[in-house]
Amino acid sequence: VPWNSWEQLGTVGGLSSQKTMGGTSSKQQQQQQQKKDDFASFGERIKSNISDEIAKRAMLQREVQMSVNIARARDTLQIFGPAWLTLVTGVAVANVARRPVPHIVYVPCVIGAFALGNMADMAYGNKLQRVTKEAEYIMEHEKYRFVPPKQAPFAKFYTEEEKAMMFDPATPVADLFPSNMIFPRSSK
Repeated sequence: VPWNSWEQLGTVGGLSSQKTMGGTSSKQQQQQQQKKDDFASFGERIKSNISDEIAKRAMLQREVQMSVNIARARDTLQIFGPAWLTLVTGVAVANVARRPVPHIVYVPCVIGAFALGNMADMAYGNKLQRVTKEAEYIMEHEKYRFVPPKQAPFAKFYTEEEKAMMFDPATPVADLFPSNMIFPRSSK
């Protein structure tokens, strides 16, 4: 029988020799490596599934909070809208009837218009989209605003540069007027 293949060279009488190309030993190593790769792949899939589930729950929580905010704005608009409209109508009728109207009454008319306009924008406009875009900008370009106190367990995830931007120029609240006059800190 001619010795014309590596497999025949690697096995003599059914016994496997050292590492050989296509031999039994290398096939077992390949199978073991495949099992290790499959196990690692399985672990990665589990991590991915857990991350996806956490993200889905966070997304649901965000959607619930947003819908509650919109519903709250609509409720406020439905309560204070008619009250403001009644006030403005009364002022307008008094002016048409040439009745004296105190000038202070115009203040709630003007301020109420702006407040109700803001609530209407939240309830029925695109205020949430504008706020979301601004939040994205802040998260990308002003991340230093989120740096927590150094005692927070996740403070280590912020860079030294972000920490320096947040804490170096800032003054503790107790050192600002009028607190520093009433309750001065003792210098240690």
